[in-house]
Amino acid sequence: MTDTWGSRFYTAGAILLLLCGCVHSISLFEKPVPRNATEAQLQDLMTNYKFDVMGSARSMDNFLRGFSISFMLAALAIGALALVLRRERAALLKRIALVISMWLALMTAVSLTYFFAAPTSFLAATLILFALAWMKLPAQG
Repeated sequence: MTDTWGSRFYTAGAILLLLCGCVHSISLFEKPVPRNATEAQLQDLMTNYKFDVMGSARSMDNFLRGFSISFMLAALAIGALALVLRRERAALLKRIALVISMWLALMTAVSLTYFFAAPTSFLAATLILFALAWMKLPAQG
């Protein structure tokens, strides 16, 4: 790779994606503690009320946990893939940085709509790093 700043942004973005996945995994080990009777009832319903989804009984907690694990695995896999490929030629990394930037832009938009500050800030920071890598990496060379 010939561009130093593009390389640094790309590698930092990959590491931040891995960190995002690791930080997100903490939520899988914590059991939420209800603060009042309403939260306790909501948590009980989300965990124990099951409904039929194409022949299988699932709770809302099952869906949320499954999507949470999927997000964590996506961040870890894409971050690891980006890190493994960081020594490839600059033109290839530029295209990879663009694809990852587009994915992160969509994820950031979803996060702005449905999540809170922590995941949104991780996604936005990672988006900035990969977008900067895309801008700084040479298209040929």
